[in-house]
Amino acid sequence: MNKPSIRDVAQKADVSTATVSHVINGTRYVAETTATRVQLAMETLGYIPNHAAKTLRSQKTSTIGIIVPDLANHFFTSVVKGIEDVLEKAGYQLLVGNTNERVDVEIQKLQAFTSQQVSGLIVATSALDVKDIQVYLPEDVPIVFIDRVPKGMDQPSVTVANEEGAFSAVSELLSTGHKHIGMITGLNQLSTTVERTSGYKRALQEAKLPYNPALVKSGDSHVQGGYNACKHLFETEQITALFVANNLMCIGAITYLKEQNIHIPREVAVIGFDDYEWANITAPPLSVVHQPVFDIGVRASEKLLAQINEQPIENRHELLETSLILRSSHNKNDESEWSTC
Repeated sequence: MNKPSIRDVAQKADVSTATVSHVINGTRYVAETTATRVQLAMETLGYIPNHAAKTLRSQKTSTIGIIVPDLANHFFTSVVKGIEDVLEKAGYQLLVGNTNERVDVEIQKLQAFTSQQVSGLIVATSALDVKDIQVYLPEDVPIVFIDRVPKGMDQPSVTVANEEGAFSAVSELLSTGHKHIGMITGLNQLSTTVERTSGYKRALQEAKLPYNPALVKSGDSHVQGGYNACKHLFETEQITALFVANNLMCIGAITYLKEQNIHIPREVAVIGFDDYEWANITAPPLSVVHQPVFDIGVRASEKLLAQINEQPIENRHELLETSLILRSSHNKNDESEWSTC
């Protein structure tokens, strides 16, 4: 039988883990009835506070660990810039770990950062369910999840309205007359993939069009994956429009279209997800779903600092809005030449 954890006590007493910690350590006033409920939960579960861990907590460094899946993706480097902007001003140094979308590497980073006594963690997880990494999440280290939210997660998070963003993009393609719309998704286990695919399906449903799974291909979130998925779609299906669910895959898809001399947007309309400098200088410029990437980092940092300073967190699970930026890549009447520059 597993040793009971502070999370088990919190769940049993119907309080937060922070409240349990305050009861154990006497670091903040807790109402007597609540404290009694926590003590009773500890006794029932046989939970014994780890005083060695308590001693270590007082030795935390002024370092924050950041775990992201792909530093080659401009999305995550932009998020890290937002994190850096807030945390360095607050006197913290950053440790950044790259997981290459591998849960086993993510676990290694969690263990390494915890052993280095970081004061907090900001994590873009590659796990679909929190149970895949739960045992490796340090109980005494504040954590904020960004971009991806695993099932069962109760820690603070900052994400964007992925489903709504995808819905708006596909609805725009439908409004310009397209009925055979392909989609290139990220890795299937990611919450962002689930949400964006849901938005794609909802747009089709509202247009009273059937969902055809053959028109949805996984591009594994990378350039080559986007290229391969686009190639597969055009070799096996008849599509007139394409929605690509991240910027790297969009580069791969456009590269394939260029190689095959498939004109954008006359032969295929394209809308991507993510908005960066290169999207505005392609010919025609790329229509995209814009995400407030810098703000994701800023908001996540603010939530982490609130936890570290034992302050209340406003909007524990914050959902930031996306916006649809319409340029020329989805407009069939645009006769511009194009490239992948």
